[in-house]
Amino acid sequence: MRVSTLLLCLFFLLATPAWAADDTTAANVLTKLKRGLRSAKEAERRTAVNDVGRFSKQLSRAQQLVAAKAMRKALAGDSSTEVRRLMIRALARMQHEHAWIPVLLASQSDADPKVKDQARQEVLSGGADELEAMKRILATETSASFRAELLLMLRDRRKADAAPILLERLKDKSRIVQAAAAEALEAISGQPLGYDVRKWTVWHKRWLAARPAESGPSVSTGGRVDEPAPYVTRKLHPRFYGLPLTSKDIVFVLDISGSVGSGGVGRAKKQLINAVMLLGSDVRISALFFSDEVHMWKKGTMVPASPTNKEDLAKFLRGLAPGRKTDVYTPLNAGLKILDRRVQAKQKAKEPFRAPVTMITVSDGQDNMAAMPPRIIADKLDRLDPALSVLHCIVLGTKESPLMAAIARLGGGHYVRGEKP
Repeated sequence: MRVSTLLLCLFFLLATPAWAADDTTAANVLTKLKRGLRSAKEAERRTAVNDVGRFSKQLSRAQQLVAAKAMRKALAGDSSTEVRRLMIRALARMQHEHAWIPVLLASQSDADPKVKDQARQEVLSGGADELEAMKRILATETSASFRAELLLMLRDRRKADAAPILLERLKDKSRIVQAAAAEALEAISGQPLGYDVRKWTVWHKRWLAARPAESGPSVSTGGRVDEPAPYVTRKLHPRFYGLPLTSKDIVFVLDISGSVGSGGVGRAKKQLINAVMLLGSDVRISALFFSDEVHMWKKGTMVPASPTNKEDLAKFLRGLAPGRKTDVYTPLNAGLKILDRRVQAKQKAKEPFRAPVTMITVSDGQDNMAAMPPRIIADKLDRLDPALSVLHCIVLGTKESPLMAAIARLGGGHYVRGEKP
């Protein structure tokens, strides 16, 4: 070979762009992935998924999208926990927002605890592409509780780069989503600004002006991430008939009898839903509704005010029709039992009483059944410790209620007129 020919060959070899070799590698990785995912052998599926995870940076956006679609389809049907867990890891290492969508979905609803845990780990360490995927999901998802749960993942992620998403969701049409957004902003910023969009916007502008220059990958950093400490909300205090709900443990007792009237019952339901939807998820709630019988939500247990439980309470309320007669003392007794169980449980667990366990009774106070002697309620009220529990009463209708006023006085709480005379 002549020297000129040799030099020409050497020139073309050196001039061959690096992406050509990478493109060949990427094509091979995608081919192996598709073939491997169809294999009946778990080891081959694991190898194929591992390879696409390791070479993900060499894939173009179009190739990442192809890989993401293939793994998302396989994720739902693969019988191996380990393969599905590796798929979640591989998807989170791609720099494509569509690759994050199945990771986010798995973090919320995957039936396999190990796969769900892996997805949560990736979400807690994710970057810009994860946020872009979340925006896409939030824009199309119709379930308010699911949207809210995604925002609570951002609360646990504790990174201020999520603030634009959360600020937008403070104006969401659903109060459940608004509460989750405010809770996440509180946890990320350390600022107790509640639901005030203007104040949060000012905070974010200040944060943007003061933040250091960012660097590093936008994909998951990998590895185990320590679970954040449970966040205690500070300023998420909606009002219920004017009462600020500041307690972390609330029992609602609502009169739905005929004497209140269908209008009064409807307004009481609306007041309850509007207030509960804006509670922080660290608040525990219970609710019972009474007329001539007692209807207990969740069998009288106290549950967190999570997005799912909030939706469940709204559904439960829609199925309740007004009754005819009123038995006031039986539901009061049932509510006091729930109150007492919660106080004892907190004492046993050595939980702090940031505010007394609270019971709020809404009624016109007209008992026309006399199903229980009043002295039973009076004895229980006499034994209450005001440092641990408190009872508020909201009277419906245009008349005063000596009974409701007495209960509030003995329970150390407020007596409120729910409707003006």
